[in-house]
Amino acid sequence: MNIAIISGSARPARQSHQVAQYAQQQLNKLAVSNWIWDIKESNLPLLTAVFAEQENPDYVLQDLHLKLLATDAFLIVSPEHNASYPGSLKNSMDYFFKEYSGKIFGLVGVSSGVLGGINAIKNLQQYSLKLNGIVCPQFLLTPSVQKTFNDGSLVDPGYAERMDKFLNSFLSLVKGR
Repeated sequence: MNIAIISGSARPARQSHQVAQYAQQQLNKLAVSNWIWDIKESNLPLLTAVFAEQENPDYVLQDLHLKLLATDAFLIVSPEHNASYPGSLKNSMDYFFKEYSGKIFGLVGVSSGVLGGINAIKNLQQYSLKLNGIVCPQFLLTPSVQKTFNDGSLVDPGYAERMDKFLNSFLSLVKGR
């Protein structure tokens, strides 16, 4: 089993990336093969042609294509921007399509407010289905992320329990395929 954790924000002071890193730590403890697709780090340009239609895709796209094909499931960690997920996340993911088809999607919303990214999750559920993905019915909300993490360290033990419960549900679905 190989899980891609998609860290969905490209903003300089992003808080959601520490949630993606924490999810990776938990998957590593469970000995689950995984990798982080950092949207900020990959820095893909505005989409003009999907990967499949490019004559000479650059190395970054070729590498992502191969990694995504070898991935069994996707764990998207996304902040909420303007009642949805970030445009940079959609732009980056839209380069690909068949790479997602028939694979499991787990969704983690992140917010500095009390709703924990629920609007981003609702929109990502629809987007994941449009990609022919299978959406895990359980999702994880991360409200008040600035109080949950401090410089990358988890300070809320209750969140650790919620993350474990979510990952167990997500991994059960992935293993059942």
